[in-house]
Amino acid sequence: MKNFMIPLAASALLLAACGKKEQPAAQAEPQAEQVQAARADGGYTRKETYFKLPNAAGGEIDLAAYAGKPVLVMFFTETCPYCRKAAPFIQKVHASHGPGLGVVGICVQDSAQAAKNFAQDFGTTFPLAYKGKGISRNYRTQGVPYIYLLDKGHEVYDVWEGYDPQYDDSILKAVETVLAGK
Repeated sequence: MKNFMIPLAASALLLAACGKKEQPAAQAEPQAEQVQAARADGGYTRKETYFKLPNAAGGEIDLAAYAGKPVLVMFFTETCPYCRKAAPFIQKVHASHGPGLGVVGICVQDSAQAAKNFAQDFGTTFPLAYKGKGISRNYRTQGVPYIYLLDKGHEVYDVWEGYDPQYDDSILKAVETVLAGK
């Protein structure tokens, strides 16, 4: 029994180390002020998943710019070990699915430098936002990393809590499904 409890306690500690627990957006009730606030420019409808955040490279990242396109969103922090394990895979998805799939990283830290350091450490080429703590609450993350796949209408299609290489096939299959419009 003792041998079982040590790995269990260590796993619980590692999961708790990357962030506090909340409920994921896929199970959350929509908040009236966030849902269906229509934009005048082009008819994009802001949903609970909508965000507009500062881009670590300058400017802003606006989910509306990905209108009609599925988007893979990863919430992260610069030093989270699971975020660092996920980054190369997310970069691979970005590189292999080109212009059909938007990929955005959202650093929950307030520092642009934290996101820049993350990008430099892993050679990521997808856009990285920062100051994402408030948006992560809207998505009801339970720490980091949290990976969301939004369909073409920017509804949550699937969510992966944390990261493990065993998720790779599931993520790729879900991406292929939303790209096919199913």
